[in-house]
Amino acid sequence: MTAALQASTALVHVSTDAVRARDKVAFWADLVCQHLVQVDCNSVAEPEQFHAAISLRKIDKINLSRIAAGGQQVARTPQLMAKADSEYFLVNIQRNGNSGLQQDGRLATLKPGDMALYTSARRYDLSFKEDFSQTVLIFPADALRLKIPGIDALTATVLNSQNPAVQLFARMADNYFQTEFDALPPSAVAYAGDALTQLFAATVAAFSPTAETQISNLALFHLTRIRQYVTDHFRDPALSMSTVSQALGISPAHIHRLFEGESQTFSAWLWSCRLLACKAELENYAKVHLTIGEIAFSNGFNNSSHFSRAFRVKFGITPREFRERFMAATNERSWQKTGESTKRLARRAR
Repeated sequence: MTAALQASTALVHVSTDAVRARDKVAFWADLVCQHLVQVDCNSVAEPEQFHAAISLRKIDKINLSRIAAGGQQVARTPQLMAKADSEYFLVNIQRNGNSGLQQDGRLATLKPGDMALYTSARRYDLSFKEDFSQTVLIFPADALRLKIPGIDALTATVLNSQNPAVQLFARMADNYFQTEFDALPPSAVAYAGDALTQLFAATVAAFSPTAETQISNLALFHLTRIRQYVTDHFRDPALSMSTVSQALGISPAHIHRLFEGESQTFSAWLWSCRLLACKAELENYAKVHLTIGEIAFSNGFNNSSHFSRAFRVKFGITPREFRERFMAATNERSWQKTGESTKRLARRAR
């Protein structure tokens, strides 16, 4: 999904209107792969009758899009997943028509106003039998898992439109399409992105009882408890497997066994949580007044050299270099916006 990361706060519109009839489906499939996630896409009607349009923009690290299209079948296959270098959570808000979402053995049927989430790291299938429109939001998975450790229990689950939290989130998503983010400074855009992430976390939290009923075994239940506890306490440098064990009443040996089926050991995952939190603060314009050491120590590290080495191993760059690149890119965008504003003012003055 590298192309999607190149999107800007400017609202971009693309459609199949000017494409030859026989090429419309292929054009749309390429467009979705380029700006959303790599998928296979097939029209349910004759290819010549297919139509589709998308409006998209990026707010901080979140991609937002509005889609209006004809019926289609969409699949995220293992072959396509193997090409991805990052994981994302996608959120579909149904606006018109109905749709089906299948993942993790669950099937969610969405009516207008309903919402559902799914991950790009596991197979999913989307079904649209007729014309439809949706709002789609794409969040980095690491950031969401820090806020919502049990989020995987809610994939392909209908978040009903009657729920006030869903209604609020849908209205917020609409507002993000109407706001002129290009006129805002980078710090304001970063705050806006964080606000949208926080609101989504609150929306998912409103369905947490539903998530708990879908935990199919005791191991997943304990993993969710561990992840939640670590998420709440990883900034404490004294946090360890021993302190988690004592707090939750789960033996260290059992914690080891629980993480055997995961992609990381408990210790590696704990340090990964800390590193991801540091990385997020290093590229947060609102945190530029903090030194790199202050950011490291506030997220569970107690040794600057250890932090620098661990950061470089995980991200392939030192914390200082990472921040310098972020600041350089931020300053460049600010100069570009200043130049555009100056040109607009000059045109108005004529």
